[in-house]
Amino acid sequence: MDIRKIQRTGDMNYLYLPTSWCREFSISSGSTVSLTRGGGGSLIVTPRILKKKPKHVELNISGNDVEVINKIVMACYINPADSFKINLDKALNYRELLNQKRLVNVDLVEVEDNGKTITCESSINVGEPDMFLRTMVNKIKNMIVVMTQNPNQELVQKYEEEIDRNWIMVDKSVISAMTYKSESKLRTVDLFYIALIAKDMERLADHIILIDEKERKFLESVLDVIRSLKEIIDLATDPKKDAKHSLDYTSAVDFSEKALKLNEDHSKGMDSYHKVRIRHYLLNISEVLIDWSITNQTESK
Repeated sequence: MDIRKIQRTGDMNYLYLPTSWCREFSISSGSTVSLTRGGGGSLIVTPRILKKKPKHVELNISGNDVEVINKIVMACYINPADSFKINLDKALNYRELLNQKRLVNVDLVEVEDNGKTITCESSINVGEPDMFLRTMVNKIKNMIVVMTQNPNQELVQKYEEEIDRNWIMVDKSVISAMTYKSESKLRTVDLFYIALIAKDMERLADHIILIDEKERKFLESVLDVIRSLKEIIDLATDPKKDAKHSLDYTSAVDFSEKALKLNEDHSKGMDSYHKVRIRHYLLNISEVLIDWSITNQTESK
């Protein structure tokens, strides 16, 4: 921590910026910076002159393992590249590639040259990851409502695809914000926790859609927990509240207790397996929320 003394001239209070920081971001007399208020009354100085810009990425890949190539494509997509091109030394079964779960939910990716080239000519703009996280919670809630009140498999599948798409956008926006230090109302630690929760929520949705619609009682109990999660995520990501008044450990503990009360089904069968995994991922989320709340507690002092 660098502690500096406030100087005063007339009615003006000021302090000197660290020389090393100014040198790193090419800040000199006449440069423009932005000031934003952060959590706990902090004041964030952000350099507007950032030389780093998204660039074109081109890779040459040997081998044609579809799962490995899918991972490479997704890594290029979620990172803030302006565009990318992947050259393969062997022709790929691109129908098989395009059927990969995550790749189905991305835009602007094309397979060309008879399956030997994968391109993305431009990168879509992304917003704040907390917005995508809140959307994920809402989609999961609505998906369960459909499953319990008016079962419609096509609509449920659509919700699941939208949840996947929002998870991808959380990853993309978090990496972009951390790589380019873009102006954001979120702290770096908020980005970290949001990414962890989004990953577990996507996996949670994968198991929820596989629960038999006849298991209405169980689905309703999960819906109750998800509604609580929506409230707590809204609280944790509320831009109008600073760290001192946002997510606190009592709310996180209450959510954890609700997740723990979900009945464990020890009978054999796939429904039992999916119930156990649903409970597991909700408990994972509760642990992250508790960690996040304690971070807020320590920063508010």
